[in-house]
Amino acid sequence: MELTLIEKKPETLDAISFFFKPAIPVLWTPGQFLIYTLDHKNPDVRGKMRFFTISSAPFENHIAITTKIDDKSPSSFKKALNEMPIGGKIVGKGPDGNFVVEDVFAEYVFIAGGIGITPFRPIILDLTKDKSPIKITLLYANKNDDILFKNGLEEITKSNPNIKIHYFVSPVHIDGDSIKKLVSDLKKPLYYISGPNDMVEDMLNILKNLKVEDRKIKSDYFGGYKAI
Repeated sequence: MELTLIEKKPETLDAISFFFKPAIPVLWTPGQFLIYTLDHKNPDVRGKMRFFTISSAPFENHIAITTKIDDKSPSSFKKALNEMPIGGKIVGKGPDGNFVVEDVFAEYVFIAGGIGITPFRPIILDLTKDKSPIKITLLYANKNDDILFKNGLEEITKSNPNIKIHYFVSPVHIDGDSIKKLVSDLKKPLYYISGPNDMVEDMLNILKNLKVEDRKIKSDYFGGYKAI
């Protein structure tokens, strides 16, 4: 499908959201991703295709990519994306992915590292809009105080007491002790982990040591980012 860029929005010092209008209506479940192809000159070894979580909720009526862009050495894809003018085109395929909430009556622990917050934003927005009874504890790790989507997420917690957010700013990290302290019954929730590869692997090992069953864990890896 063809997507037309309608807006760019700086979110933090190094993260930008790109908002697109699809040529045809797109149905997706919050937490899913699209595969994007951007034709550009001199593509690097990673080529012209990328996977990005849709960081917007379906009711927002646009498709958003939120990504971090390294000013010093961006990939050719991100450089082209960042330089795309309003009205520019990109091709999307999908949606796909199973990093979605299936049981709105369950209790969840969401663990996000940096850019890994992108699937959780639309999930939380959508569930709040639908007045879902779901209970969510979000553990959100970031390398500094410039935290992506912080203001919007905190606005949600003001009106939705079922959603609680705990921040971990480096050098403080999410570990087994912090999870035990913030989650009263470790066996009850479903655990969703999203972030850089190393961070996700660390969290999987921590949950394993806490005796959380594999069937209660979902993970979403963001390649190309450093651990938080």
